[in-house]
Amino acid sequence: MHLPIITLTAISAVVYTALRYRVFMSELPLDVTFRYAFSARALSMGHWSTLVTSQFLTRDAFMAVSITASLALMLGLYEAIAGSKRAFVVACATALTGPLLVAGALGIGSALGSGFAATTISTLDYGASAVTAGAGGALVAVVGSRRLRWFAVFWVLTGVMLHHQLADWEHVGSFITGYALGRMLGVAPATGLVRRRLGPFGSSLLRPAIVALPVLVVATIAGSMLGIAIVPARSVTVPVASGTTSPRLAATPARLVDVVFPTPSIGGARHAIVLLPNAYDATRAKYPVIEMLHGSPGVPSDILLGFDPLTVAARADIPAYIGVVPDGRGPVIANGEFADTSKQRLGSALSTDLRRWINQRFRTNGHWGVMGLSAGGYGAAYLASRAGSGYDSVCSLSGNFTPQGPAFRSESRQVLDLASPILWARRDGPRTLLVSGSSDRGSLQESLVYASALSRARQPYQRVVVPGGHDWTMWGREFPRCLQYMLKNQGPQTTRTHPPRISVKSASAIRPPTG
Repeated sequence: MHLPIITLTAISAVVYTALRYRVFMSELPLDVTFRYAFSARALSMGHWSTLVTSQFLTRDAFMAVSITASLALMLGLYEAIAGSKRAFVVACATALTGPLLVAGALGIGSALGSGFAATTISTLDYGASAVTAGAGGALVAVVGSRRLRWFAVFWVLTGVMLHHQLADWEHVGSFITGYALGRMLGVAPATGLVRRRLGPFGSSLLRPAIVALPVLVVATIAGSMLGIAIVPARSVTVPVASGTTSPRLAATPARLVDVVFPTPSIGGARHAIVLLPNAYDATRAKYPVIEMLHGSPGVPSDILLGFDPLTVAARADIPAYIGVVPDGRGPVIANGEFADTSKQRLGSALSTDLRRWINQRFRTNGHWGVMGLSAGGYGAAYLASRAGSGYDSVCSLSGNFTPQGPAFRSESRQVLDLASPILWARRDGPRTLLVSGSSDRGSLQESLVYASALSRARQPYQRVVVPGGHDWTMWGREFPRCLQYMLKNQGPQTTRTHPPRISVKSASAIRPPTG
C-alpha cells in the first residue's frame, strides 16, 4: 500500500478553492467561472492556464463533495496500488489530454463550417472529472478485471449518450489515456500486482485499500461539512441610507449577474448577463448602459472571455457603466444577425424589449450605447439605425453594414432595405465608431463605404484602422477604445431615488455545464 499523497493534494486544492469562493453557501460566482473555467474558445484566445485552474473549480456544495469523493475513489485507489509517481503522471496527463482532444476536434469542426462545433466551442467546463475518468482508466488497467473493464467502458459511453456534455466527451479521451498509461506504467513492485486479474476481495494487498476507501470518503465529506459550518455566508450588499456610504459597500467590485428578461417580440424569455459597476450598491447613482453583442455563431460568454469587462471596468480612464450582454441567438434561425425579419423579430427583442426591462430594474440614466464584433458589429449598427432606436452611441468592431447570412435568405427587398444600416444614415443619428483591422480586407471595405454614407448624411462618426485582423486579439485590444468613445461625457448621475430591487433568476442556459 502507498500513501495517497497526490490524491490528498488534489482533494485539498478542490476543497480549498470551494471554501475560497464559498460554493458551500451559494453557486460559484460568474466572474470566477468565466475567468478560470476551460473552453476551446478560451484556449483560442490564449487562456492556456484554464486547463489547470478549471480542474479545481466546483459549482456548488453537491459538486464539491461529489468531485472530492470521485477523486478519492478513482485516483486514491489507483495511487494506493501503483504509487504516487505513477498517480502524478496519470493525473497530469489525463487532465490535459481529454480537454485538448475535445478542443482540437471542435476547432477543426468550426474551421470546416460546422455550426454545432462553432457554438459548442464556447461551452465552459470545470471540475476534476477528466482526472477521475483518467484515473479510473488506469485503475481498470492495473486491476485487470475483464468485468470491471467492460463496466467502465459502459459507464463512460453511457454518459456521452445520455448527457452530451463537453465533460462527457473529455471523459472518453481521458479514460483511454489513463488506461494506456496504466498498462504502460504497471504497478509499484511493493504491491505485487503485476497485471493479474484480481477479484473484488481476491488479494490481501487490495483488501486494505478497499477498507481505507470509505474512511477517506467519509473524511472528505466531513471536511466539506466542516467548511460549511465555519465559513460565513457570502456578504450581501444593500443600499445605505441617503447621505452615507459604508466603506465596505464603497469597496464592492464590479460583478456579473444572470438575468432573464421577457421578449414579447419573439415570445417567451431570454437570458442575458449584466455587469454592475464598482460600488453599485454603495450609491444611488444612475449609470449609462452599454449593450454588447457577440459574433455569429457565438454566445454571451465569448464577450466575457474575449473582452474581460470586469478587469477593464477597474481602469481609471473608463467611466462607470452598466453592461448588458444578451444572448443573440434566434429562436427560428440561430444566426439571426440581431435583426428583424419575416421569420423572427430578434432585433426588437434585443433592443426595445431588453431596454424596457433593464430600465425598469436597474438604475440607468437614459444613455444607451451598443457595440459588437463581427456579426455583432453589424448588429450594433443595425439596432442603432432603426427608427426610434434609443441608442446615442455605437461602436462596430470589424462589422459589415449590409444584410448578410442565412437570416436574410429569401427575404423581400423591403426587409433587406430595412436591415441595411448603410441606407439609414442620418444627421441626428448616434455617434458611431468604426474599427477595422489593417489586414481585414472585408471589414476595411465595408467600413469605408459606410463611413462615406455617414459623411454624406453628416452623422457624427470616426473611422479607425488599427493593426490586426478579424480576430480576438484586435477586438480585445480595442474594447477600451469603444468604451471611452461611447461613454464620453456620459458618466453616472447621482439621484436620491431609492434604487429598485433587482430581479435575478437562475440562467441555466448561460451557466456552463459542469464536469
